[in-house]
Amino acid sequence: MSLSYRFEVKIPIPLNRYETVKVWLNNHGLLFKTHHPQRWVNSLYLDLQNLASFEENLSGISQRKKIRIRWYHQLDNAEKAILEFKHRQAGKGYKISYETKLDFSQLPFHWSKVLKQCYLDLPDQGKIKWGNEQYPVLICRYLRDYYLSGCKRIRATLDKQIEVFDQRFNSRINLKRSVPLGDYVLLELKCDEQYEQELAALLATCPLRPSRHSKYVNGVRQLIWT
Repeated sequence: MSLSYRFEVKIPIPLNRYETVKVWLNNHGLLFKTHHPQRWVNSLYLDLQNLASFEENLSGISQRKKIRIRWYHQLDNAEKAILEFKHRQAGKGYKISYETKLDFSQLPFHWSKVLKQCYLDLPDQGKIKWGNEQYPVLICRYLRDYYLSGCKRIRATLDKQIEVFDQRFNSRINLKRSVPLGDYVLLELKCDEQYEQELAALLATCPLRPSRHSKYVNGVRQLIWT
């Protein structure tokens, strides 16, 4: 399998700086334009019961991975979803994806049954990659805007209204009780590895500096503190 590595930079934007960053992005010489209609993004994050992936991401280990199942639009409809294995190594990463679905209509609902069916539907390679990280930790939901540079080398997204739904300690799905991650908007800038210099030049002009940021890590922290 040929892996496509990419750089991904994250910039949390306080709400009082959002308009400044939005003006910077809209007026930049790279001519960013809307690339995809705005949509809701939903991601179920999976881990071991001891939250090993959370600990790896929290400690900043150079080689780490996250497993999530992502779907769009309605929170309660994951009939068309994508199982994603996100690997990160030395500042850049790659993603391996498989089409899947989560049946939220199953009654009585039980996470272990729904995830087992998802697992069984995968090809053998997907089953091997998934392994034992099948503990549902949280669902993260946010509203995303998509932009693409005029040269089509750099992608930008803006994530708003970020919230998480705790899935721990209960076999039933929680789509009702959420916890917000804070009053900020997350800017993500992404490019394939061969365009690293173009991304660096763009970041040099940004009003705010990048920082380490993980919706999964921040979500677990928020659930622990709440």
